[in-house]
Amino acid sequence: MNYQQFKRIKILTTSFVSATVAVAVVYNNIILALAGVIIGMIFLFFVRKKTKIILVDERVQNIAGQAARLTYVILTMTIAFLSLIFLGSGRRMNDINYETLGVILSYTTLFSIALYSLSYKYISKKYGETDDEQD
Repeated sequence: MNYQQFKRIKILTTSFVSATVAVAVVYNNIILALAGVIIGMIFLFFVRKKTKIILVDERVQNIAGQAARLTYVILTMTIAFLSLIFLGSGRRMNDINYETLGVILSYTTLFSIALYSLSYKYISKKYGETDDEQD
């Protein structure tokens, strides 16, 4: 099986899992949703093992890294901006729900920044980057 066939099977499996979860939500059946997701994951695991070559070159990894970084920046800034809006409007209108939502979004933003910093530090140490490199 080549990479193109693997991509098609992955799309079909994702469609199957999505349909199963949608039916489970309609019928309010969590067991069906969990079973569909688990079966899909197991199926993809076995199909991936049968795939002969899955090549990912450095260009694809670089593009994925830049896309992830851009997504992180946009999402973090959006959540931080929304938290400020909710905090300000909650205090101005004396609505505890808006203020609580603003605090939750603020902590989510801080957690996201801390997690990014820790993961960056871990990965940079793993691949040999040091803080005291000389030019």
